[in-house]
Amino acid sequence: MTSILFGLGAAVAWGTSDFLGGRFTSRLPVFTVGLASHLAAVFLLGLAVLVARPGASADAVRWGLTAGLATSFGGLALYKGLSLGESAVVAPLSACGAVIPVAAAILTGAAPGPAALAGIALALAGVALVSLPAEGRLFTHGRHLLPVALGLTAALGFGLFFLLIDRASASDGDALVGVLSARAGAALFTAAAGALVGGLRWPGAGRSLRLASVGAIDSVANLSFALATSRGNVAIASVLGSLYPVQTLVLARLVAGEQFTRLRLAGAALALAGVALISA
Repeated sequence: MTSILFGLGAAVAWGTSDFLGGRFTSRLPVFTVGLASHLAAVFLLGLAVLVARPGASADAVRWGLTAGLATSFGGLALYKGLSLGESAVVAPLSACGAVIPVAAAILTGAAPGPAALAGIALALAGVALVSLPAEGRLFTHGRHLLPVALGLTAALGFGLFFLLIDRASASDGDALVGVLSARAGAALFTAAAGALVGGLRWPGAGRSLRLASVGAIDSVANLSFALATSRGNVAIASVLGSLYPVQTLVLARLVAGEQFTRLRLAGAALALAGVALISA
């Protein structure tokens, strides 16, 4: 049960950070948003490591750095897709990253039981319905290929992150150091990519503080997910963490006044039913 709660906590935090990150990337370069978020996360997680002084293995650092490369790749693709106004396409595709650890669990003989597998299917179907646009059209600007490519790229990055951070989280100490290493790796990748394409610029002091909030919330999500995998099945934790579009939709309704459709409400109900089956 603890693993399930951590997985759901990761979904809430990821949904919140993605909502804020998507809003910021409509006004700032995606590399600026990503790098500021990662640097804030490294600072906060570094303080946590200094205070907690966890014992961690070299594997936590190695796998964490690799996970950071994967999540930065996926995160940049997601933020870019959201900034294009194609969240209805990018968000559900990015959530499909959970399929990767589920497939890996099945192939390695570590698949969860029948009830949990049914719950996984319901939860993923629910996320897809929740992410459908209110107007009933998937593409709002006629750009078909780019948002699909960005969504699938995000899914690949997040799916690999799920698997890699699980390898880095053999214990609670490993989980904290692994997540710190992941954010450090993500910061290095984002800085290098941004410098290469000329996509970095100083956002200003006021915006920097707001961008730091994205990194802080995302750090909570990363650590919560790492603790979920250290206590339970990575496939189940990945699916629960991938429910983040539900939280993003709730915030879109509360902050931006976006309307709920019957399909979206049905999707939320399916997702909740999936969580219930997974928890059974």
